[in-house]
Amino acid sequence: MTNLKRIQARARELARSGKFHGWRPVAFELRFDNGYEEAREWLHSAAVRDELDRLCHIARASKDQAA
Repeated sequence: MTNLKRIQARARELARSGKFHGWRPVAFELRFDNGYEEAREWLHSAAVRDELDRLCHIARASKDQAA
């Protein structure tokens, strides 16, 4: 698996965890991972930011309903 694919999978995993409020905290968490620099452009694209924000929102809503 390439670094980009690994970072993409990790970003979505973090967003789905329900621990993050949006793409910025996810991006901050990822900057410590190997391959972040290779994935930086992908991570900061508008479409990816929207996707990660949406995943975070859905995960947090589900987490709140379960509590």
